[in-house]
Amino acid sequence: MCRDGQAPISIYEEAWQEAFRHKWIESEKHRHDRGHLALVDWDERYFKTFIRRCRLQHLSGQRCFREFRCEDFGAVAEPAGDVDCQVIHLFCSGKENLDIYCLAHGEGWPLERVYELLLSLDINACRLKPLVR
Repeated sequence: MCRDGQAPISIYEEAWQEAFRHKWIESEKHRHDRGHLALVDWDERYFKTFIRRCRLQHLSGQRCFREFRCEDFGAVAEPAGDVDCQVIHLFCSGKENLDIYCLAHGEGWPLERVYELLLSLDINACRLKPLVR
């Protein structure tokens, strides 16, 4: 159980639902069942960002996922300003720590705050096995 009594849900169950929705849409577009190819396509194109959005939902206390630590549930407060929002946007779009840090340095963002956010977001916790291969 997560802190608020929510039963944790599985990222993989949620991801399969999204992948099958993608398969249906792609099959409709192509007018035939895209099958396994559509699932692989979703995995390659969307899995990484899907996991990161789930991570953010977990950290903000919106939804509890069993693949992340229970102690992390609700551990991150709302973004405090423009820099926070920018870092979170880059995180959700799939950028890595070094990419975000280098961009922050180039933009003149407060690097200590960026570092704190990156520690809180913990990109490495998002490195889950893909759905299909």
